[in-house]
Amino acid sequence: MKYDFTSVPDRSKCGSSKWNSAKNASVENVPLSVADMEFYTAPPIKEAIKKLADTAILGYTQATDEYYDAVCGWMKRRHNFDVKREWIINTPGVVDALAVLVDAVTKPGEAVIILTPVYYPFDMAVVAKGRRIIYSTLKNTDGHYEIDYNDLRKKASMPKAKALLFCNPHNPVGRVWTKDELKKVADICCDNGVFIIDDEIHHDLIMPGYEHTVMATVSERVKENIAVCTAPSKTFNIAGLQGSNIVIPNKIVRTKAKACSLLNMQMNLNIVAYTACTAAYNECEEWLDELITVIDSNAKYVESFMAENFPEIKVSPLEGTYLMWLDMRELGMTHIELRKMLENANLYLDNGEVFGESGRGFQRINLACARGTLEKAMGRFKEAVEKVRNEWEANGKPYHKTLTVGTKLEEFIYNSSRGVCQNLEGLIQKPTLIVFTRYYECEICRAILAMLTAAYPVLKIKGYDVKVVLQSSLETVTKNSKKYPFELIADPDKILYDKYNVFEADGVVPMLAGDKLYETFVGKNVKKLLNTDMVNSIASALDSDGDANDDGPRQMQLSAFIAVDKNMNVTYSHYCKTIADFPSSKELLFNLK
Repeated sequence: MKYDFTSVPDRSKCGSSKWNSAKNASVENVPLSVADMEFYTAPPIKEAIKKLADTAILGYTQATDEYYDAVCGWMKRRHNFDVKREWIINTPGVVDALAVLVDAVTKPGEAVIILTPVYYPFDMAVVAKGRRIIYSTLKNTDGHYEIDYNDLRKKASMPKAKALLFCNPHNPVGRVWTKDELKKVADICCDNGVFIIDDEIHHDLIMPGYEHTVMATVSERVKENIAVCTAPSKTFNIAGLQGSNIVIPNKIVRTKAKACSLLNMQMNLNIVAYTACTAAYNECEEWLDELITVIDSNAKYVESFMAENFPEIKVSPLEGTYLMWLDMRELGMTHIELRKMLENANLYLDNGEVFGESGRGFQRINLACARGTLEKAMGRFKEAVEKVRNEWEANGKPYHKTLTVGTKLEEFIYNSSRGVCQNLEGLIQKPTLIVFTRYYECEICRAILAMLTAAYPVLKIKGYDVKVVLQSSLETVTKNSKKYPFELIADPDKILYDKYNVFEADGVVPMLAGDKLYETFVGKNVKKLLNTDMVNSIASALDSDGDANDDGPRQMQLSAFIAVDKNMNVTYSHYCKTIADFPSSKELLFNLK
């Protein structure tokens, strides 16, 4: 090889976001999570930056003719897309562009369609702008993902739906959508007045045997109904320079996008971003072609490794990007257990749940690394799974059960002011509503307790007992138990929560972005959340961005409402999807027969 794709850079003291977020990161335990590469920057880019530093005044800078020629030439040469320079606007990154475009083509209160599972900032770009999310779930057939066109058409026809956030190639599932697939999506959107925000940041990273199509080229009419978001950042590993090229043929939309950028106080790019992009597109094509062979080889290695050692793990074929999607659900762990197993083995991938609920039990692995790094990671993965399986064989597999209607509640052993290690099965005498909430000091928990207290007389008439599970100590529960007409259960170690899969939210945005919370507390401006009492209950989650804390209450804990008859059969089940997704007393009483 002409270029160095075998060295393992030490980024432990460089301020790397990826390395800093991974405990014990080192050249032996390289994190394979965040989508930047573990390869040195292409030499022509480094030389161009050195020359710039030696010769230029580093003042406010605008795009030059050379810059525009480089971008337009690249898009024509690599993607057969004739881009006019006036179509291009610059943003510090594609994520910035997503938010700007949501602002430009929709109004507060309108909705944006997202095909899930997908890159998690998509959600944030919508919520941050006071828009609502409409999800359409991709169809997964043995690891191969397809678009559910009937569902997309249904969602696109909704009056509030005004935009589609689209990922092409798709992150995290690795699909390179065919021209025919893109044409179907484009037609649905154009027919229904849904503007397409097309994230093509990975469109240069196409594996051998596959062909990428810029969505704007599939028809003439879609060209006026799309913004194509591109950048050299993923392709050439220069995300830290923060420069993107957003192609918007529609003059009105382009003007609105420029205005929204200015309102966000985004002006021009930094001078180094222009220089690096120009060098990348003019001088680094050979480097990219060599990189793709390395990524493709790494993908084949992981496929072979999993087929030989863990055939139950479904590997989605890598068509594009350098991010491979692995379905690990058949290992028999919850996504929480899977995450802990990987962390204990110093394996830092991207947990599938952050890409949406349909990603639970999946992992995304970054293949842009030296083969030696990948082999060490796979070795640790094998050892980690074998260790868990040996523990299961010696001590039994942990009990986990999602309580759905028709299932039976088993092994409900609990502590309260009435006694410790009580077995509900031996005590239950009437239908019982069991509510899993947060911890006693939490505003959300207090709201649920108040609601249940108000509803209790009617619940009692209907023949129901009530028990509320809290992540609080037995001392706290006992101290406050006389304030309520029902039993409070202490579960500070989250044993019952884990046993019955009462999970935390998979991120701060999904914890907050539910319809009830959105309408009741936020309305059309997400920043209003900061002026509510609820923020006190989620401040720690916002500050930690969802970092797990096994030593105290889970800051992103969601609630659940489970009703059982006196034979312990589940008759009602509501697992909350957001922090405020609990049923009202009216809804609860209606559903409890």
